[in-house]
Amino acid sequence: MLSRHAERYPTVSVGIKMKQLVRRMRTEGAPGQFPFLDDWELFFEVDEHAQTSPHLEQLTTGGQYAGIDRAFIAGEKLQGIYGHLVGFTEPSLAETDNSTISIFSCSCDRVVDTAHQFASGFFGKHAFEESVTHVIIPDRAPERGADTLTPVKACTRYRADPILGRSNSVTIASTYKATYLSSTADRLRNLYNFEFSVSELWTMQELCGFNILATGDKGNPWCGIFTEKEWEHFEYARDLLHYYRTGPGTPYSETMGFIYLDATKRVLEQEPQKAGKLFFSFAHDGDLVPLITTLGLFADSSPLPATHAVDDRKWRLSSVVPMGGRIIFERVSCSTAASEPGVRLLVNDAVMTIPGCEKFARKEGNICPLAKFIEIVNGIGERVGDFEKICQIDKSVAGKRPSFLNHHSQNESGRVFL
Repeated sequence: MLSRHAERYPTVSVGIKMKQLVRRMRTEGAPGQFPFLDDWELFFEVDEHAQTSPHLEQLTTGGQYAGIDRAFIAGEKLQGIYGHLVGFTEPSLAETDNSTISIFSCSCDRVVDTAHQFASGFFGKHAFEESVTHVIIPDRAPERGADTLTPVKACTRYRADPILGRSNSVTIASTYKATYLSSTADRLRNLYNFEFSVSELWTMQELCGFNILATGDKGNPWCGIFTEKEWEHFEYARDLLHYYRTGPGTPYSETMGFIYLDATKRVLEQEPQKAGKLFFSFAHDGDLVPLITTLGLFADSSPLPATHAVDDRKWRLSSVVPMGGRIIFERVSCSTAASEPGVRLLVNDAVMTIPGCEKFARKEGNICPLAKFIEIVNGIGERVGDFEKICQIDKSVAGKRPSFLNHHSQNESGRVFL
């Protein structure tokens, strides 16, 4: 499994914009001009000058969407499905053949916390602390090359390319924002007699969503400011941003996504008794999206335009990688002795057909034969090209690949930083 972190607060930069917007509305607006602000309080603290916050960028902790709780619940849910593969009961794993089992995450606090909460829910808090190793791989570590859970941070050329790389997504999304938020500015000027910039209106829309994640309040005042159509535009703008940031809209995506796909293939082609039965990894949305792109999932027939919304698009961020979203590869063996192992793919708990395996998958369970899956992945590797060459990785770290996906390198429980 590769999972995104659970529900979080805004980033520091976005949180500061939110605070500045609310302050301007309160100080520059006439008395009673924005009555919904009379009893509303910002749901986080932030020091604008130091750009620090005890809340921003961390998992949310209150309300029905608290990330800290939902990660734990996700672990409990999957324990009901896969717990038999571990074969333990509380309070200890020590007497099972999985006593050195590991989980894996990148080093960002909210990802580490998600992994911890998930594993506490899956293994049980005592068993997790006593018998599970949490392997933490640095988010940014040039010396590791492709031996990473965060290839988007390792791909130097992608981050520097202004035309096809990461920054292009902001340009494209901004183009689309202007197509609908300019009209929204006109509407709100007439309603409130107040001038909002396109950037402020985007921040206002983000305030609605993050307010819900932090407090559970679906009726918070920011949401009702916008029409249903404006929310559909917001959804498309978010879809565009990630489509061109790490999705099908950037040619770097498949190369970056192949890193984890190939590592997964190498685990699945081994017998579970040798490789291990469970592999739980945690990273960011920008690390899951390339994997989905590499597999060819949610693929539209043509690139998404920035001039208008495509209503019947397959690429929707809410389906691709929501907060806590996960991609699961199952190695399946049926009871029939003559039946070869297969691979079943789930994205956010929905069973997916593996592109290229449509004619070979078993009808029951949509299971792709393991040999065919390996063939498909090898073919993808030939097509997407060499990560080190395309990303211009330093030659001193050439030849590295994810080396951490195993349960045998660490002998002690607790956190291990690579």
